[in-house]
This record gives sequence, C-alpha cells and structure tokens, in this order.
Amino acid sequence: MKFSWDNKLFQALGKMVDCMALSALWVLCSLPLFTFGASTSALYYAIHKSVRGNRGYMTKNFFHAFTKGFKQSTLSWLILLVVQIILGMDAYITFQTLKTGNKMGVFFYFFLIMIAFSIIWGCYIFPYAARFEDSVKATLKNAFFMMIIHLPWSLLILVLFAAAVLVIYFFPVLIFLIPALLFLTYDGILERIFRKYMSEEDLEKEKENDLADRMD
Repeated sequence: MKFSWDNKLFQALGKMVDCMALSALWVLCSLPLFTFGASTSALYYAIHKSVRGNRGYMTKNFFHAFTKGFKQSTLSWLILLVVQIILGMDAYITFQTLKTGNKMGVFFYFFLIMIAFSIIWGCYIFPYAARFEDSVKATLKNAFFMMIIHLPWSLLILVLFAAAVLVIYFFPVLIFLIPALLFLTYDGILERIFRKYMSEEDLEKEKENDLADRMD
C-alpha cells in the first residue's frame, strides 16, 4: 500500500501547524506593545508568502518582514494607537453623558462607529505595510482610501475581526491559532484589492520574486 504525505488532509494539517507556529511568533513579538505593528505586518507577510503561497520558510519570511518594515509598521501603529485612544476617551465621556440622559450623549454612537472604522483601517494598514515599501504617510492614506472605496469588503473584514476576538475571548488558548487563520482569510480578500492598484511592472516583479523564492 502506498502512503502519501501529500494528500489534502495532511496538507491541511500542515497548514494548521504553520498557523499555530506563526500565531505564537506573533504573540511573542507583540508583547512589547510598540512592536505590535511590525509583528502584525510580519504575520501577514509570512501568511501570504509561506502558508498561502508555499514560498520560502515561514520563520525566515516572518523575521525578514519584521526587520525590513519595522519603521514603517511601527510608526503607523503608534499613529493608529493615538487615534484609537482619543476615540476611546471620547466614547467613554459621551457614554457617561448618555447615561445621564443628556442629548449630547448621542455622540457616543458616532464615536463607536469611528472606533469600528479605525479597527478596519488597521486591518488594511499592516497588510499594506507588509506588501509595499512606502512612506508612513502614504501607507496611512492609501490604506484609508482602500477601506472606503471597498466598503463592502471592509465591513466583512470587521465582522471577521469581531468573530476572531469573540472566539479568543471565550477560548483564550486559541490566541495561538486564530490570528494566523484570520490573516489567512484576510489575504484572500486583500490581495484582490491590492492587485487592482499594482502596475504591470509591479506584478511582473512579484512573479520574479516568487520564482526566486521557490528556487531558494
């Protein structure tokens, strides 16, 4: 009887193990809060290259992206963090106002929506930083416009994010699996969007890089 490790079941199990390893790396490298952006971009890059694309070693790809895009991702993360802190404080203040019956408390719902959009924005920012070498300003701006232009996909991204957070909340141990699975799903969505904005030259260069990865 011939036994093959290349059947679909073992391939799926292999992907699952890869996702567990990458999620663990992401958790470890995100522990210093200021490295969260670089770690998240690195997770997306490794998912895109190694897990979904079967190109290169996942740990090598993770740390390559972590170090190469550290400045771009970290500065983007710190700016996003400041925005979310301000929105969070505004939401808290207006919620307290809402509880008193003051009409101004209705702004709580506005800030809640803004927080939701800031989360979606982050879900675009870090994959964008992982895929493109750009200035921090361009990264934030382009991620924002993609989020708005592709609003239906953006709302799906938010739903997936919320579902992942809920699963981890009820089953904390799954933090060592869910982040990579979430980004594996995001990769299928965001790559369709990213490729719409890539030139023929960029696409050709990516094919050459992919070929080099397979030969490495």
